[in-house]
Amino acid sequence: MQNANPKANALLEVNDLKVHFDLPRRLLSRDPAGTVKAVDGVSFSVQRGETLGVVGESGCGKSTTGLAVLRMVDISGGSVILDGQDITTVKGEPLRLLRRKMQMIYQDPFGALDPRMRVLDIIGEPLLVHKLVRNKAEYRKEVLEVMDLVGLNPKMAERYPHEFSGGQRQRIGIARALAARPELIICDEPVSALDVSIQAQIINLLEDLQKKLGLTYLFIAHDLAVVRHICDRVMVMYLGHVVEIADSEELYKNPQHPYTQALLAAIPIPDPRAEVQRAVEPTLKGEVPSPVNPPSGCPFHPRCKHASEVCKQQAPQLAATGDRHAVSCHLY
Repeated sequence: MQNANPKANALLEVNDLKVHFDLPRRLLSRDPAGTVKAVDGVSFSVQRGETLGVVGESGCGKSTTGLAVLRMVDISGGSVILDGQDITTVKGEPLRLLRRKMQMIYQDPFGALDPRMRVLDIIGEPLLVHKLVRNKAEYRKEVLEVMDLVGLNPKMAERYPHEFSGGQRQRIGIARALAARPELIICDEPVSALDVSIQAQIINLLEDLQKKLGLTYLFIAHDLAVVRHICDRVMVMYLGHVVEIADSEELYKNPQHPYTQALLAAIPIPDPRAEVQRAVEPTLKGEVPSPVNPPSGCPFHPRCKHASEVCKQQAPQLAATGDRHAVSCHLY
């Protein structure tokens, strides 16, 4: 059972996180052509052993948020606190040591693996980087054990990535992430590139590993059906902002932000009775505005049928509307 306070026992705390990228300078100009506000004031926490889902359309800042947590992109503002330690400005060797606690599973199981390396060395590389083994025998033993843990035949350790299917490659990526014995794993759309039948296997594997190893996941995805299955809580992002965050079942039963309602209305439901019971109507129109020139006020107001004058002028703040449920909307 999750703690009633989302920040209690938190492994990860993110406060007012901002990631802004300057566009290339124009010809004969010293100033950048503009600034992309990929993440603009995001705050959340993840408890130990919890899975927090991060959802939203492409370009909403989901993956950039994950990369910022891992310190793989520069942070423009705010803070990232891992296990009580502020890692926002940590660099060099201290950052390398911290990265043992946090690893990433990538979206593309084909592009994420070096085709010139054996599986043994792909999975074992973190063991060498973090100096977790003393000799070759220990190195091989650790790799074979983690291969078995993720459902890969240890006899395949000498093979190369091209000899594996997409699902097997993703298992290799998961094994590589586990080799460093992390506490936090950022899952960046880990099943979106896989066949539906394989997706279920990978999701079940991630759940089993979480139970066995006590892992904490930040699960980034666009498939809301997958998110509902695996996540304890869900955070909805739009144009670099958090617009809603709640327990998974609460969010799906009682979506409050118009953007969340529109996303859920787009999910196909195979059960006719459930489809009839769903009262949410599709309301999402138009395209996501450019993060270089975001709208004034609420970033969602150009696409919202409930938008009023205050929405155009004043940005809403994320505020609690119930137990463990918060929404950024002037309607609440």
